[in-house]
Amino acid sequence: MKGEEVGDVGSSGIRDGLVRESEEFEEDYYMNSTTLHEIPQMSLKCCNCNLSVVPVDLPQNLRKLDLSFNNLQHLYNKQFSQLSKLQLLDLTRCSIISIEDHAFSGLDNLHTLILTGNPVAHWSPLTFSGLTLLHRLIVVETSLTSLSALPVGQLTLLKELNAARNLLKILHVPSFLFSLNTVDLRANKITEIKENDLENLQNANTSHLTLILSQNPVQSISPGAFRFISLQALDLKGCFSTADTMKANLKALSGLHTRKLVIGHYRNSLNKIKFKNGLLEGLCGVDDEELTINGMFFDSTHPFLDCTENVTSLRMINTYMEHSLSYAVISSIEKFELKNSLLTNVPSATISKFRNLKEIRITDNRRLSKFDDDLTGLNRLELLDLSRNQLHIESCCYHIISGVTVLKHLNFSYNVHIGLRTVFLNMSHLRSLDLSHSEIDSVGQFPVFNLMDKLTYLDLSYTSCHFRIHCSFCGLTHLEQLYLSHTKFATEILALVFQNLTQLRILDMSSCGLQHIPAETFAGLILLQELNLSKNILWELQSSVLNPLTALTSLDISANNFQGISEDTAQRLSQNITKVDISQNPYDCSCSQQTFLLWVHEHSSAFLSFSELMVCKTPNHFHGEKLSDVYLNCSLTLYVFAGVFVIVISSLVAVFTYRCYSQKYFYLCYLSCQTPKNHIAGKEYDAFVIHSSLDEEWVKEQLVPKLEGSVPPFQLCLHYRDFVPGIPITSNIVNEGIRRSRNALIIVSQNFMESKWCSFEFEMAMSWQFLESQCGIIVILLEAVEDVQLKQMIGLNKYLRKNTYLKWADGYLERKVFWMRLSEALRKGSQITRCAPQLEDTSEEILYDKHNEQNKMNL
Repeated sequence: MKGEEVGDVGSSGIRDGLVRESEEFEEDYYMNSTTLHEIPQMSLKCCNCNLSVVPVDLPQNLRKLDLSFNNLQHLYNKQFSQLSKLQLLDLTRCSIISIEDHAFSGLDNLHTLILTGNPVAHWSPLTFSGLTLLHRLIVVETSLTSLSALPVGQLTLLKELNAARNLLKILHVPSFLFSLNTVDLRANKITEIKENDLENLQNANTSHLTLILSQNPVQSISPGAFRFISLQALDLKGCFSTADTMKANLKALSGLHTRKLVIGHYRNSLNKIKFKNGLLEGLCGVDDEELTINGMFFDSTHPFLDCTENVTSLRMINTYMEHSLSYAVISSIEKFELKNSLLTNVPSATISKFRNLKEIRITDNRRLSKFDDDLTGLNRLELLDLSRNQLHIESCCYHIISGVTVLKHLNFSYNVHIGLRTVFLNMSHLRSLDLSHSEIDSVGQFPVFNLMDKLTYLDLSYTSCHFRIHCSFCGLTHLEQLYLSHTKFATEILALVFQNLTQLRILDMSSCGLQHIPAETFAGLILLQELNLSKNILWELQSSVLNPLTALTSLDISANNFQGISEDTAQRLSQNITKVDISQNPYDCSCSQQTFLLWVHEHSSAFLSFSELMVCKTPNHFHGEKLSDVYLNCSLTLYVFAGVFVIVISSLVAVFTYRCYSQKYFYLCYLSCQTPKNHIAGKEYDAFVIHSSLDEEWVKEQLVPKLEGSVPPFQLCLHYRDFVPGIPITSNIVNEGIRRSRNALIIVSQNFMESKWCSFEFEMAMSWQFLESQCGIIVILLEAVEDVQLKQMIGLNKYLRKNTYLKWADGYLERKVFWMRLSEALRKGSQITRCAPQLEDTSEEILYDKHNEQNKMNL
């Protein structure tokens, strides 16, 4: 089971009907009973791993740990003390019965603790000792019978307590919970709320507190129980089974001050409350700013808003309403929302009675298809959202313009058809217009935006518009964001259609069927920062197209027909642009694209997004290979043509001469020729260890005991032990080290990078492998160095970019896997397979070793 990448630790999830935070985990570690996979960030997910105890060898730098659905049963003293950096701990459904004192001691940075679904028998006073930074505590379904039994008074920074689905029968909020922002007690067993249950909240500073009591079977609330109580929000959704119960208990809320009040039922609830006279009269004694009515039946015969003088925001969600309601005139309402009702026509006449309305949202009404009446008298209306309905409007937007004079934001997205007529030109006050995912007409055929010089946001994506005139966007002199995905452009207008959009910052032209972009297309967009040209059929993108875009920082040209990118365009992409997506194109990885491939190697880790989706299509032997893994030796082609006549004379002499007098192989060939063949009896060693003398302590204490002490043992060639005294060091390296060993084991570190002898030994090993194909090379990386240092050692740089390697790291599990994979590689006597999970393949985090040149010379 894999986690999902989300934002801040603060959202909540529901799994198996329980409040749960599993979606907050980024899967940086994934572990089941047999596998551990490492990726950059430090999170460990061991969900349903059949654990009976908490593992003792967990990485100490973990930030998030998921041990849910195991059988832990008992948490012992200081069981997590080694995880001082942990921020989130998930112990959902671990059958935890008891938690010892100080069990969480040492978790000094823990932000969120999830104990959902554990039948904890007793909460001792020191259960949460040590959790000094805890902000969120989730104790859903833990058989909790009283909030007072939960020892959270010492958690001074706690902001959210979620105790839903427990066995609470009494609503008693202890005073030590006043500092919280949210107390969630939904779906408990609270049947009545008495006057003294909330006496701790009276006259206290709790205006920041959200109290969620939804889905509790409340039968009665004592009058005055909420008197002198101030809350941020009170949620009573699904608490009252009948209209009479609701009416009586709303009266008992008299004296309450809350910014938000939620009443009604859940959409799928079996209990439906039908509105009747006086149902909401109890709200006359409640001071609330935002009223949400959910899941109720309404008819059009009775006004129901006569007791909401202080309400400034009215939300009606999941209501069973087929006709416009008869509202009383309420001058205070500024925001109105109607979502998921059964209305077929926009209730214009009713809404027009709310003279002070600034925002109207009528959305997700699957039967709403008509907008026949005028919105009159709404001189303060700034936002009208009619998205996700079934509206079919032939002439937009006479019904809006006739009575609305300062409208700034209009949303008609996800409807059936919106016909724009000449009256639309009069909407000069608009700042944003969203027509996406609706069929529209006139746009692209007439200059319908000609008088909208204040518009800054325009979304026409998925409207299938066909832009045929140069003046399609005339008048939009202040437009900053333009979304045109899944629209079409006439070829002859593309060079001029954007010329007046001088303030544009974001342009989306994805899936527009573009085959070619003229050089003048973006000439006037000097402020453009983001450009999306993905999912078109472009074969090339000339640098002259991008040159005017001096402010561009993000470019998406993925999923086109690019076989490569020209050198001029590649250089332009490297200037100022910080994010480029060139993935999902059919790239040609032949020598004709060698310059492009070299550019990818240099920049793949810097700003190229989704590099794993940048793969070759041709030639066949590279099909499916990542561009960053392809290395070409195209210079050999020149030698082939230039040396045809030489090969005719003596191909063997030519090959020998080329190899032995090449700078890379000259010295090795010389030593090979000077050394008698009978001097080498065979491959006596499993590996010749090339390392820095400054790292000799690690070699002696870690490497040698582990390998030469294994069963069966490996035999290593070590310069401090096995080189023959009195002969040149170079002869020892070649004859005693490389030629007698099946593998070369390269211990790379910071010291390694600063030594010429290390570079020499590595080049010798590479050359001997090329000449005889008998020397396997295994690289172990110990510590990080700068990219600049890596590029100075060209041979090692190229090798690490093309091949995988082992990485030495802290932690019991990491080292166990390290020794296992190293032993396998030595036994095979060749390079390590690329699919090994602990091997790294990126050049961003390469680790290296130094070499002590003086100690080598002393030999």
